[in-house]
Amino acid sequence: MISKADRRSIKQDLHFIQRGCTIIRQISPGFLELSIVKSMFNAITPYISIYMLAVIIDELLGNRNLNLLAFYVGVTIGGTLLMTVIAEWVSKQIMIMNEMFEARFQNFLNDKTLTMDFTKLEDPKCTELREKIMGNMYAAGGGVKAIIEHIASIVESSISVIIAIMISAGAITATAAAGSGITGAVNSIWFSLLLIAGIIFCIVLTVKNSRSAKMKEFELFQNGAKINGYIAYYNYFYLEDDQAGKDVRIFDQRKLIIDEVLTKGRLPWLNVVNGTYSLNQKYLSLNSAISALIGGFIYIFIGLKALSGTISIGSVTQSYAAIFRLVSAVGSLSVSLSKIRSNNNYLELLYEFIDLPSDMHEGKEIPVISDAGWEIEFHDVSFRYPSCEEYALKNLTIKLSSNSRTAIVGMNGSGKSTMIKLLCRLYSPGSGYITLNGKDIKKYDYNAYVNLFSVVFQDFQLLAFPIGQNVAVSKDYDEEKVWRSLEKAGIADRVRELPLHVGQSIYKNFEEDGVDISGGEAQKIALARAIYKDAPIVVLDEPTAALDPISEFEVYSKFNEMIGSKTALFISHRLSSCRFCDQIAVFHDGQIVQLGTHVELLKISSGKYFELWNAQAQYYAEKSEGISGVC
Repeated sequence: MISKADRRSIKQDLHFIQRGCTIIRQISPGFLELSIVKSMFNAITPYISIYMLAVIIDELLGNRNLNLLAFYVGVTIGGTLLMTVIAEWVSKQIMIMNEMFEARFQNFLNDKTLTMDFTKLEDPKCTELREKIMGNMYAAGGGVKAIIEHIASIVESSISVIIAIMISAGAITATAAAGSGITGAVNSIWFSLLLIAGIIFCIVLTVKNSRSAKMKEFELFQNGAKINGYIAYYNYFYLEDDQAGKDVRIFDQRKLIIDEVLTKGRLPWLNVVNGTYSLNQKYLSLNSAISALIGGFIYIFIGLKALSGTISIGSVTQSYAAIFRLVSAVGSLSVSLSKIRSNNNYLELLYEFIDLPSDMHEGKEIPVISDAGWEIEFHDVSFRYPSCEEYALKNLTIKLSSNSRTAIVGMNGSGKSTMIKLLCRLYSPGSGYITLNGKDIKKYDYNAYVNLFSVVFQDFQLLAFPIGQNVAVSKDYDEEKVWRSLEKAGIADRVRELPLHVGQSIYKNFEEDGVDISGGEAQKIALARAIYKDAPIVVLDEPTAALDPISEFEVYSKFNEMIGSKTALFISHRLSSCRFCDQIAVFHDGQIVQLGTHVELLKISSGKYFELWNAQAQYYAEKSEGISGVC
């Protein structure tokens, strides 16, 4: 089987690495450069002692000049100390950057996630791809961060190779007077070539083993990425969520979750970890045996050179250390080159994620909503969700005019929320098109178009931030405008009761003095957020679902004041709340089956609206009779 690394050309591999370096500099400027500087110091420092030790030994066996010996010792200690101190300082800077890198990389991925098409967020393949990227970085040590380690290792090994060759060249090429037997053999060029051939053979084996290990490790971690995501969800999200905590206790979900995580998560993940450990142990043992073999060759070579009188005693220690480091550095360089190429498999996943194309950001024009009026129209629009055979919307045609109130009603799954997502360009129609003032909305700049809408979705989310920041969706905000928005949403009095008012953090996720709020209060804050945005089109998806009857009446009675002259789309299951709207669109099975006012639709006794209205009226009548009987 041909691996991805084998299918890529050297040019493609270099392009992958270059792009990775660009991302590293974008996320953490200076991190890569400092790591390279540190690797240079790491490479040079050992050779100070190796070189100077030979000089000191030769001086001790020769003239024994004390002043010169003191100078040599001073150079050795001072040079090593200086290099070590500088390397330690650089290491501390690198450690700080390393700690910050993972959080910054998460932000880098989050930025991509927040700007990609909404449809891709709902695609399980996209979620699994991100899980693989993060799993590779944390568990397998692969990905963009690994480039820093590999490049630093390549630089360190390359410098070490150059210095080692310079130091050991003398011993390898040194010859004595012509002789026979051991002396002749040791000083023969064939002896040196034999040593070099043996070393190259051992290095090739080391590289091959390391590359095989990295490829098998990559396959193991790809299989384990989904398992890791499964464990993370239940261990770090579901079980730590105080909302889920109620269900865990009431329905005793603890045993089910623990058993499921153990069966589907931890045990398979343990197999991945064990497989990786066994793999590394196997190849580490092989490489250790090869290193020992190389060391034996070097001992024999240097020992015979010394016995023949070809090199001095000082050169023996110097040459052995230099040649051994040369072999180690060449092996390390080869392995690092192999690893950085194998690491491109992890980078390929990252690039696949960040290169996901956007189908939504096509247009360049800026939409203009004038006071004279405007119109949005759906033209025979159909849509179905990815991997679904049935259409959520079929041949939808409807006009939405400026300064109008439109109610959208229908049973669950009838396509109401899907229509809103298409209107807000969270999705694009499968067929048909939507126009604003006669122009396809795809021709407009995406962000400019989205800014036309203030939406309160049924599954809205608030942040564990101060109320003012939640309403304004900004750290800096107009406090007076926040209070006006809270007033219109009917939550201002409750906020005034809080110790810090609009500066009060909600929820206790991060702030000890945060306040927990009810579902109805959260919904009103979400309404205030929609009001604060002051967009020309307001969409409310079940805006009173979590409100008590009194609060619901309060919202509806203030609805026109809340919306003002803006256009409003209103999704609701409570048909009594739709009577104030200019038109009511009745959805059924992904189609608009009726369109008209409350009065007009109630006159059609065979219509869906009449059926829904009477079903709700009957429910409330039965409920009222039941309460009367109890009393």
